[in-house]
Amino acid sequence: MEKDLRDGVSSRSVSLGSPSSLSPSYEQLEPPQTSYCFDQALLDSEFSRLSVSSSSYNNNRRRSSSSNSNSNNQALYMGSGYDLANGVGGVDHFMPCSFQPERENQRVGDFGHLGVANTNFLETFVPERNQLRQREYPNRLSWNGNGLVSDVSMNSCGLVDGLGSKKPRFPNWLKDSMNCSSLKDLRGMMLYMAQNQQWSRYLQCKMDGCTDEEKNLIFMELIEHVGKLMLHPFGNYVAQKLVEICSEHQRTQILQKVIETNYLVQMCLTNLGSRSIQKLLKHFTTQQQISTFMYALSPGTLALSKDLNGQHVIQHCLMHFSDEDNMHLLNEVANNCLKIATDRSGCCVLQKCLKHYKGALKERVVAGIIANAFLLAEDQYGNYVVQYLLELRIPQVTENLLRQFKGRYFIFSSNKFGSNVVEKCLVETVEEHSSSIIIELLTDPKCSMLLIDPYGNFVIQKALLVSKGCIRNALLELIQSNSSMMTSNLYGRKVLTFCQKELNINFRTRR
Repeated sequence: MEKDLRDGVSSRSVSLGSPSSLSPSYEQLEPPQTSYCFDQALLDSEFSRLSVSSSSYNNNRRRSSSSNSNSNNQALYMGSGYDLANGVGGVDHFMPCSFQPERENQRVGDFGHLGVANTNFLETFVPERNQLRQREYPNRLSWNGNGLVSDVSMNSCGLVDGLGSKKPRFPNWLKDSMNCSSLKDLRGMMLYMAQNQQWSRYLQCKMDGCTDEEKNLIFMELIEHVGKLMLHPFGNYVAQKLVEICSEHQRTQILQKVIETNYLVQMCLTNLGSRSIQKLLKHFTTQQQISTFMYALSPGTLALSKDLNGQHVIQHCLMHFSDEDNMHLLNEVANNCLKIATDRSGCCVLQKCLKHYKGALKERVVAGIIANAFLLAEDQYGNYVVQYLLELRIPQVTENLLRQFKGRYFIFSSNKFGSNVVEKCLVETVEEHSSSIIIELLTDPKCSMLLIDPYGNFVIQKALLVSKGCIRNALLELIQSNSSMMTSNLYGRKVLTFCQKELNINFRTRR
């Protein structure tokens, strides 16, 4: 009978410790009374060390108790420790590390900062080995030989510090160079450093006071990847610093590398790329560099003008380069005047063109705006281009615009955007032109509707401000005859209030 009992013990071990912890009297050994095959107090203490949520553990423990009884009742010899079968956040059962199958892409639930890992928590659940270490370093967690991080700090919430933070863990071969005295010691590492947040800053500091030999070293390692770096979140700062410190010939090589990629326009459409290209433009020193760049950029003028990032590159060229350098760019703007003027970013580009240029190139752009003035006046962005053109007060241009609008002032006055153009026409033109506009409004059969219109009332107020003599008297008579209707209307009351404050005229309501 003693032999049978010994056989049973060898097949079902109930101890969590070593075989020496078993009682020498095998006859007194009794089978476990619970469905769990481990020391509950020991397991609870291990979980508390890792600050695992008790509710998560208890919920998973209750779930495990209702699972397959055969797997739960297995009593395995635990000579070296435990391992999680389904990750810390989804504990279904425990298995000894020696029996733990290899699992790939095992997601750790409660340890959200760990992400996806392929590892065994061997050292975590080995009381015999880690007891001394836990006393000395109660907040440290050691990883076994899986090629991962060792001695990871854990915060008060039970999450691993460092793995989810912005501070990267550098490879050992790069740590040794932290206190290097010269950039020569970093030979072969420049590209890696430029794309790393911490090392990118370190490299930029070193580039400020580097020698010509060190400049050449950095340039030779980064020149083949300069286009990639200009689009990198950290590398773009290194690329911009490289543009500042390199020689004229090296700057030309950078330009050629950027153009050779055939992604110059696409690069300017991105936030980081636009900044890097503008830095390059600021450091152009030869006419050849400017001409080469403008020849490559001009085909993408329309796309760049309509883009929030690309428009900054176009505006830089318009403000800092000569008319001859921008000739191809302005031709593209003139040919696509309507498309550019009706865009949020494009309307700003057109205003820069009108501000910084004169002569034949400017005349082409102005002619394109006048030809489409009727459409632009009622556009949410195009109206700003027309207003800016009126603000320039070029007599011939103003007359051409007014000729385009003739017979349409009443329609514009009732339009949200067109009313702004009519107001600008009244303010920025001479008395002769403004009087003709007011007369056209007064002679319209529906003129009284402007008094209570959400947009037309502002046109009436502006007309009262610029008109004189009989023209103003005609407007005041129109208001007097419709004052009863205006007092019961929100927009009509605005006109009456304007007359009272600005003109000191108080209209009495007719009964």
